[in-house]
This record gives sequence, C-alpha cells and structure tokens, in this order.
Amino acid sequence: MNDETDHHPVTAPKITTTEGLEFPLDEYQASEQEQEKFDRAQAILTDQCMERFGFEYAPPEKTSTSTDHGHAGVFGILDMEIAARHGYGRKVETDPQAEGASPRSETERVALTGANDLTLEDLPMSQEEAEKQGGSEQKINGRRVPVGGCTRESFLKLYARTPDSVDLLYVFSLQRDAESAALNDSRIKNVNKLWSACMKKQGFTASDPMKAATQLGFDKDPSSPRAINAAKKDVKCKQKVNLAGVYFDVQSIYQNRTIHTNIKTLDLAKRQLKERIKLAESLTR
Repeated sequence: MNDETDHHPVTAPKITTTEGLEFPLDEYQASEQEQEKFDRAQAILTDQCMERFGFEYAPPEKTSTSTDHGHAGVFGILDMEIAARHGYGRKVETDPQAEGASPRSETERVALTGANDLTLEDLPMSQEEAEKQGGSEQKINGRRVPVGGCTRESFLKLYARTPDSVDLLYVFSLQRDAESAALNDSRIKNVNKLWSACMKKQGFTASDPMKAATQLGFDKDPSSPRAINAAKKDVKCKQKVNLAGVYFDVQSIYQNRTIHTNIKTLDLAKRQLKERIKLAESLTR
C-alpha cells in the first residue's frame, strides 16, 4: 500500500486509553464477550459428541487470566496505572489451581481427538464435508468416531458448517496486513521519532515504541523498578506526542482501504458471524 500523506492529512483524535476503542475491521469479528460465549458453546458441542461414545467432557480450567481488554497493547504500554504497577509486564490474575483431571483412557482420547497420526490434510474442512465422509474407520461402541474426534466436530459445527465458511484467521490477517502497511507510513514514522526524542530526554534510548521493552533491555525483568520507571516515562511520552491517536488514525485509514478491497468476503464473514452468535446463544442459554 502506498503512503497517503500528501492527500490524507492526519486528523488524529486524542487517545489515552484503548478501552472501548473500535477499529473499522472490528465489526467483522467476534467481541470478547461473544468469543467467551463461543468457547462455552464449543465445549457444549464437544460434550454432546463425547456423550455419543459414553464419555463426559469438561473443558480444561484456566489457571491464569489476562485482564487485558480487546485492543490492550496495540499501541504498546498506554495505561499509566498498569505501567506504575507492572512496568512492561502483563497484568495477569491467577485463578486457584483446579484439581488435576483424571487421565483419559486411550479410548476416551480417541473419541476426543481422533487418531494420533492425523495430518491437516486428513481433516475435513467443514461440517458438511465431515457428514459426507461419515466419520473415521475407528469405532467406539459401534459408532464411528469423527475424523479428528469430537474436538474437530465441535469446531466445525461452530466455525465451519459449510465449505464457504470464511477462515477464522481471515480478518486477523487483514488487520495484520493493514498494521504492517501503516508502520511504513511517514505519519507513523514521524510520531515514532517524536516519541523517541521524548524518551531520550528522559534518559532512555529506543526508536520503536512497539519494541520499547526489548530495546531498553527489560525482556527478562519487565517489572523491575527501572522498567517501571521507563514504562511510566514511555506512557507520558506517548501522551505528549499523541502516539496512540496517530497510530489509530493511520491504521484506520489502511483498514478502511482493506475493507473496500475485500468487502465481498468480509460481508460473508459478517453474516456467518451473526449465524454463529445465534447458534452459540441457543446452546448456552
């Protein structure tokens, strides 16, 4: 993509937090709340499948949960409170350790994940294809196990019911492409230089705000007192030059161009997302 600086000047909004921030491509993918519902729905579908073979399924319990919201970190460290507490480290809440699950028998494992020697080429790419195949050659209690087991079946029923299902990573890929193009835009490069100059005045040398922790040498100890001090200065410099506002404005320009170029597939992805939401709601209500 070409730099549009000459005919699309920056009109960057002042942004000091990513909470509630919406990029143009966001409407084509699940929100955090919707994804949580999808996860529960997929677990239910997996359990329904496992029941056919005489087993119960309980999804693995999380032992830690990031408290970051959807776009947290998209502009690097931006929250002064998090910077003051955690530096460049992530804000993570640890859940009580769940009791260890009983080991699965080989038969139960086969029901859940299918044969050990399956490759990606062996797996059906849609539920419609899987139903035509009629399952694998492996049987449990006289029933044919789905190719890829109940894990694959539940995924396909939720995310890829038909051959025209849009790949789950499609929108993510478009986001990354737009982001990469934006990073080569002179407006991004200019605000990076302003941020770097501000950091230098504070005694820290770094050229890339997205790689600040690495360039400043805090990879191994991102929450040390010096890292916390640097992170606080980082946030102040971002606020001073409105780095988040410029990044958001420029990335949105490139995302909108991407939407225009890929609107047919994106509209299909949006329709399928709505259908997925309905299915998940019917399963989890």
